[in-house]
Formats: sequence, structure tokens, C-alpha cells
Amino acid sequence: MPRIPLIAAFSLLMLTACASAPAPKAGWIDFTALGPGLGTNRALSCAPDICPGASSYSAAPEFSASAETLSSAILKQEPSAERRVEANGDIHIRWVAVTPALRFRDDVDVLLHSVDGQTTRMAVYSRSRIGLSDLGTNARRIQDLIQRLRQETGA
Repeated sequence: MPRIPLIAAFSLLMLTACASAPAPKAGWIDFTALGPGLGTNRALSCAPDICPGASSYSAAPEFSASAETLSSAILKQEPSAERRVEANGDIHIRWVAVTPALRFRDDVDVLLHSVDGQTTRMAVYSRSRIGLSDLGTNARRIQDLIQRLRQETGA
């Protein structure tokens, strides 16, 4: 008998994951407002000057390419992504990543900050919508994005 409630709860969780809205959660995130600590179902790659309040993150990658070049490469890889240019010239891109096996929807935000005309620092924040742990999925997603961008841009 105790297995039925467990199966029902798991089924509800699966239906929730599959039915979650395809759009990113409302509002664009503010990287400067990210606070200390991260849950076990999210990952952040950022520099202290972009995310001054964050305390738990991996180093932000720098690319020998313009923010526009990187933006184009990301939009090519993620055609459903939304893009906007911030007041200071930074480029903010966001999309919903869907996990292959269970179709969970995760939100991904990228900020491209031009250090100079040909050097860009990138901040990435990837987080799961549900669950207590992502089993490293968000951190791997960030590393895969960085690797794909380096390959595509040669930067």
C-alpha cells in the first residue's frame, strides 16, 4: 500500500515538469542582485564585478571576441532564446533548456559584458525550476556552453 502514494507523487512531479511553461519565468534577472549562496539545483559562472553579491560561483570566462559575435553564436545554438541590450551596452540572453530524459525545464541567463571592443566576459546563471538537486546538470550546461562557444568562435 505505501507504494501507491509514492508512485502518485512521482507521477505528479513528472506531469508538473512536462507541463511547465516553455517561457522563462517572468522578468529578466539582475546579475548584480544575485545574493550569497546557491541552492543545489543551480549554477553560476560570474565575475565579482558583475555579480558583487554572489559568494558561490565559478570563474567567469573571457573570450577574445566581441559581445555581438558571442551573442550571434548563442542565438544560433539556442534559436528560442530572447535577447536584449542593457542600458550600459551589456547583452542579456535568456532561454529555457529542457533536460533530455525527463523533460524538466530549466532557466538559463547569459550576460555578455564587453571588456574592450574585442574581449568579452560572460556570466551564466542556470537553474532548475523544480527539485532540490540537479545532479550537476546546470554546471555541466554552463561548461558545455562555454566549450561550444570557444569552438564556434575560436576565442
